[in-house]
Amino acid sequence: MPQLVDTPASDTSYDYTQLAYLEIYDAVLNDDYAFVAYKEADKSGASWRVRIKSRHTAGAVFEPDAMKSNARSANAQGKPYFIWGYNFEPSAGDPRCIEFRVHQVDGKPAKIEIYAQMRKADNTPGEQKSVSFAWPG
Repeated sequence: MPQLVDTPASDTSYDYTQLAYLEIYDAVLNDDYAFVAYKEADKSGASWRVRIKSRHTAGAVFEPDAMKSNARSANAQGKPYFIWGYNFEPSAGDPRCIEFRVHQVDGKPAKIEIYAQMRKADNTPGEQKSVSFAWPG
């Protein structure tokens, strides 16, 4: 079955490597949300980053230097992870939750988790799913 969101095709400037994919159903919309995470590497070797592209929401860009800095800060605060990029917090009228979590170990980025919870048809909390992949740095 084809993915609802795809990793871009590598071209003359960038190599793209898929790292994870998550698809989850929201009964209120009667539609699927989908997220694809991939590494984008400059073919010159000058830089790389991780991107999450999403169907129905904004995504995120994870630059190595920013992730290192935020992982150190999360570690100093005793937090196992920090949230980066787009997120959707549950509210009294909408239990959906979408988070891109960067987990840290000893102040260094260790993995990224895509977490989502959608709704049942009666607008109560529905299915929860997550997928994680190792930080490629």
